[in-house]
Amino acid sequence: MKSLADILSWIIGAIAFTIAMWQLAVFVTFRDPHGIPDMMAGINHLLWAIVAAVGACACVVLSFIRHPRVQEEIHITR
Repeated sequence: MKSLADILSWIIGAIAFTIAMWQLAVFVTFRDPHGIPDMMAGINHLLWAIVAAVGACACVVLSFIRHPRVQEEIHITR
């Protein structure tokens, strides 16, 4: 069974990834008050997308760092 920290990390990472994609889509399709496409007016959405993407990457890295694939050997010497 996985530990609570692993499950929580994956859930937070998935939520952060979803928020990042959503904010990026809002940034790309942003329109100014006159209805003209203007991506630079929605720069706030881009910043939120970057922050959420960094958070998602941090959760994935944390999950992989916690579980190394190579088992350490214990050498017993006299």
